[in-house]
Amino acid sequence: MGEALDEFEIIRIIVDTIGQPKPKFSRIGDDVAYLPKKRGKVVIKSDMLVEKTDVPRGMDLWQVSRKSIVMCVSDFSAKGVVPSAALISLGIPRGMKESEIRELARGFKIAKEEFGIEILGGDTNEADCIITDCCMIGFADKIVERKGAKPGDLVITSGFFGYSSSGLKIMLNDLKTNPEFKERAISSVVMPNPRLRLGVALAKRNLMSSSIDSSDGLALSLHEIVINSKVGIEINDLPTTDDVKNFAETNHLSLNDLVLYGGEEYEIVATIPKDKLDEAQRLAKRMGERIIPIGKVTDDFPKVRLLLDEREIEIERKGWIHLK
Repeated sequence: MGEALDEFEIIRIIVDTIGQPKPKFSRIGDDVAYLPKKRGKVVIKSDMLVEKTDVPRGMDLWQVSRKSIVMCVSDFSAKGVVPSAALISLGIPRGMKESEIRELARGFKIAKEEFGIEILGGDTNEADCIITDCCMIGFADKIVERKGAKPGDLVITSGFFGYSSSGLKIMLNDLKTNPEFKERAISSVVMPNPRLRLGVALAKRNLMSSSIDSSDGLALSLHEIVINSKVGIEINDLPTTDDVKNFAETNHLSLNDLVLYGGEEYEIVATIPKDKLDEAQRLAKRMGERIIPIGKVTDDFPKVRLLLDEREIEIERKGWIHLK
């Protein structure tokens, strides 16, 4: 198995794999990191991925490290901000193999190239399981906040919901499904795709009145917009597919639970003024993306409701909440 790697050997492997940042950025290895200053806001986000609670069995190590960066990128997507750089801190179990460290580093490199960010360094420490903390930095003149929704605005999502919650159930419980759906559902868990280009483009054209990343679940995302904007929301069309409906029916699961309360989708949930919907949909189509209208903003604060088959169902404030 070879000798256990120490902190500095682990850092060397990661730096050798991802490379040093471009000349205008600081080099990895100093006491602090710096990046070029631009006008406007410095935007910062930190997110932590813990193996014991966030990584289902069957997920490759490079997918784990990539996803730890995706989690922050998804938040930047919803704010309409291009990420510039990141600091990565790692908690690593004692005795982890060099090949495993290299696989983690490969995931960071894949994400670095995929999203065009520079990794400026970070920290390493010993932990009982793999822990990855990504601190991401970017610049913007303004961001799209969770507040700003107005009665009459439309509620939209950037994609369909229910695949990731279905994928987790398939991975953990080996539920019945066809091969095509199984592959797509599991892929949504291990290889999530945040809508960075779409979010930045929508924000640049001032098309969103409020926005949030959906990784904690559609229901929680809607409630956060409601709480911050002091409005109500009425949903009349669940953003899902026949594939998800069939999976729920086959396995005697609640479709509403899969779509509303699953989490881990990494889509954008936003509100858009009604007269800007056509422009937003044309823009998304040109980019190979989608805008899915699912409801409207009301003045009935703080209600979040689903109108389905002439029934009114309360959408509860629950989803992916740590320590609950």
